[in-house]
Amino acid sequence: MKKKRLISMLLVVVLLFCCAACGKIKVHSDDGSGDAGQPNSEQTANTEPRLYNQLTGEAQDEDTSAERPFAVMINNISVAQPQVGISKADWIYEVEAEGGITRMMALFTRIQDVPNIGSVRSLRPYYLSLALSYDAIMIHGGGSDDAYKDCETYGADHLDGVKDPTAYSAMYYRDASRGAYGSEHTLFMYGDRVLPLVEQYGMRRNHNEGYSNGLVFSDDSAALCTGEAGAVKITLNPSKTTSFTYHPDTGPYTGFQYGGDYIDGATGEAVPFSNLLVLSAKMSVYNAKEGRIAAEIIGSGTGFFCTGGKYVPITWSRTDINSPYTYTTQDGTPITFTPGKTYCAIIPLENAGVDFS
Repeated sequence: MKKKRLISMLLVVVLLFCCAACGKIKVHSDDGSGDAGQPNSEQTANTEPRLYNQLTGEAQDEDTSAERPFAVMINNISVAQPQVGISKADWIYEVEAEGGITRMMALFTRIQDVPNIGSVRSLRPYYLSLALSYDAIMIHGGGSDDAYKDCETYGADHLDGVKDPTAYSAMYYRDASRGAYGSEHTLFMYGDRVLPLVEQYGMRRNHNEGYSNGLVFSDDSAALCTGEAGAVKITLNPSKTTSFTYHPDTGPYTGFQYGGDYIDGATGEAVPFSNLLVLSAKMSVYNAKEGRIAAEIIGSGTGFFCTGGKYVPITWSRTDINSPYTYTTQDGTPITFTPGKTYCAIIPLENAGVDFS
């Protein structure tokens, strides 16, 4: 009897221990009642985040995977520095506009969180093409005739701060302090006023079902790279270069142009990039009077991918104006991006190039 009583007591102790342990685990509930679905700190510490930014691969608290991003044309002439709000951008493209001057296009997942952005400049067809590859809503201040024509041809949603007085009054303003070199450098926008205007215009806010931007992120992206890229100098044309330095202690690259660091004027700090892309494309002047450029950014081409202080030659491809880009190494291995911001330069096949060291 004593033996049986001892066994019974041991069973009770085991059962009590199991119940106590189970009490620390809160299960998910379909109706969300009580504490169900709210993991404790132990679970939180050992659970990977489930929500990620669609353009950076970084963990975030809100699911934005279905939301269309916004593409903003940014002034990049030397007298327009520093740009404002760019540290909140997820991707930044740099391409020549006219006469050796480049312009940038900044992609934002959550533009409503950016108080001020600018200065905003005019649109060209190839910037619109880049924006459409992300199913983005285009934001710009004016544009070439061909750019406006393409907006109509492709049914592009866009918010224009020059020819659309409703958009201008709703979300744009002029910064007179930027006007010393011309009024074209004074147009800025309020990021938190964009979504109400999108709703007012009835623009589609979410991606269509089945959409994918094709981007894949990994902490091991540098394993694909074979060359040293601690310093990267990108020559976009004979009169414009943008350089980057990798910081192994903190991880990202920071940029340098026009004799100074590439900074956000809103913070005074350098903009960090986890990835650098350089895509070569056939570019030519089709309107000599105005210096208008055509860029063949649909089809395929070559380029370079940099991350973690390393680089690898790549091939890019894209089937049509509404399709995303795909990137592979020269042996066909898909490129994965390191979580974080990406800078991408589109450079011509001639009089341009990249130097690594």
